[in-house]
Amino acid sequence: MPMGKWGTVAEAAAHYGITRQRVCRLIAKGSFAGARLVEMPRGRVWLLPFPFKRKTLRNGRPPKAVEKGQHEASGH
Repeated sequence: MPMGKWGTVAEAAAHYGITRQRVCRLIAKGSFAGARLVEMPRGRVWLLPFPFKRKTLRNGRPPKAVEKGQHEASGH
């Protein structure tokens, strides 16, 4: 359970059912707004605002840009 208004990466991972590494990748992509890297006696720690809110990111490959007349030029 997060303390106060902040939670750790491990707590967010348990909340979403994903790994800590995935939470760190999502932080790097900007999916967790308000995440802060805080200096603690044991080292630097990411703190995430609680309750956890995660932006949805688009999965997969970006769509191809289709130029006009591309299908006609291919001969199919």
